[in-house]
Amino acid sequence: MNTWQLRLQKLIKRVDSFSLLLHATSLLAALLSGLYLFNNTNLGGLTSSIVDMGLDPLRAQLIAALVLVAAAALIGALLGRRKVSAIVGGAIVFGLGYLKGFIKLELQPVYDPGGHLEPLQQGALLSTLLIMIALALVSAFVGAAVGRASGEVILDPPLQILQRLVTRLWLYWRVQRYQGSFNLEETPTSPQLLIPSPPIRIITSWAGALVLLALLLLVLRSGDLFIFSPDIGLHAAPNVQGSGVSTIKQDYVKSKALGLVRPFEIYLPPSYNTPAGKERHYPVLYLLHGSPGKDVDWLVGGKAGQSADTLIKSGQVPELIMIMPDGHGRSQGASEWGNSYNQKQRVEDYLATDLVNYVDQHYRTIPDASHRAIGGNSMGGFGAANIAIHHPTIFGAFISLGGYYYAEGSIWGTNSMYKLQNSPAYTIEHTPLAHKLRIYLGSATKDQPYYHDTQDFMKELTKLKIPYHFDLQKGYHAWGIWATQMYNALIWLKWSDTTKKSETNEAMLMHGFIGALHISIEGA
Repeated sequence: MNTWQLRLQKLIKRVDSFSLLLHATSLLAALLSGLYLFNNTNLGGLTSSIVDMGLDPLRAQLIAALVLVAAAALIGALLGRRKVSAIVGGAIVFGLGYLKGFIKLELQPVYDPGGHLEPLQQGALLSTLLIMIALALVSAFVGAAVGRASGEVILDPPLQILQRLVTRLWLYWRVQRYQGSFNLEETPTSPQLLIPSPPIRIITSWAGALVLLALLLLVLRSGDLFIFSPDIGLHAAPNVQGSGVSTIKQDYVKSKALGLVRPFEIYLPPSYNTPAGKERHYPVLYLLHGSPGKDVDWLVGGKAGQSADTLIKSGQVPELIMIMPDGHGRSQGASEWGNSYNQKQRVEDYLATDLVNYVDQHYRTIPDASHRAIGGNSMGGFGAANIAIHHPTIFGAFISLGGYYYAEGSIWGTNSMYKLQNSPAYTIEHTPLAHKLRIYLGSATKDQPYYHDTQDFMKELTKLKIPYHFDLQKGYHAWGIWATQMYNALIWLKWSDTTKKSETNEAMLMHGFIGALHISIEGA
């Protein structure tokens, strides 16, 4: 090996050392900035700000942690200019600042509202942790990319000037020392050897792309963590002694009111498909999702099927059928489970007429109002109250959790009277038959403005001397609250065995009057 090769190797070592220094700088900067950002003050402050926007603390803390991870990786890549090291630093910070506490929380025993232990599913926990790590790495990747790009704009110009100056001085010194005989460009082993060969660059590029693709595929499975809760699906149903297995399936109904085929989920109780249950008929509870939402929400986030199984097996409630429809109409906006002002989207008619008739014809229901109830959360809570008051001959009870009681949204148009006719706080006063509805209201102490809306509605019911049951929980506008309240509401729903004929006839007359009133208001 000649003298120039030895000198070039020394140069390579120096450059390698400089590259390692940059990697160390990126990693250390990401770690130190991340540890500072993840202290209780910063994490708690950002979490509180997100909670103020309407989310519960569990979801808010996960979002805050991901934002801070991106910020830490940004700082690391900005100062050290090495994305991979900045991403690794951000991921480490996420593990120490968030993931460790989350695992500790989930390892604690969890009980349902009835005090039954819900066993931790280790496989589900591992899957959730992988998804969270993928979220953290992608967040760090975004932060590092922004940091690297920011460095190119902010730091590159002065650094390039400094680099050129140092390079010129170094070359001048080398030329003077070796009297001009040192020419790297003519040397077989030129500094270009410092650049990775094309195959290596291709392999590393493809490897990085495949890793990022795998992370994105995991991130695509993270929707439930933000829609429901980071701990969704981690605990199994309680092990309660009882015979039979319930059935959950999807069915479809062709709606005349909508001109569409709409899906719905249906829960059939344990005895429904048994020989002994072939002659039985069951009461029905319709559960409406909020906005944004879909038909499976009450099964996934609200644990409606799990709660029903537990309560039926423990003998606390009679067997029932639960229907969970899709509340989307033709437009992309929130349907509010109502008939639009122009009657081009009649979601209320779809549910109260098309769906109820289909269910009664195709399943063994008890087809009367005293054995039919409707409930929901948020927009679904509003819809349940609105539909039940409009149709007291169809539904004998409604459950509104975290709901509101005055019409809101573009679906109602600008006709103030039409909005009032779809505002439960107004219509219940002007619908005498609705005074006989059984009413279950649920709210949470920090769920604003819905807690305030519920309090105002309760004052209206008290003024009208209409009885109701109120379930107040400590918490926010979140599925954990609604799952607990629906568990309690299932116990509260004591289905009556008989309905007076005179009341049924009166209800039919009143239902016709309400329909006529709707038509007159639409004409206005």
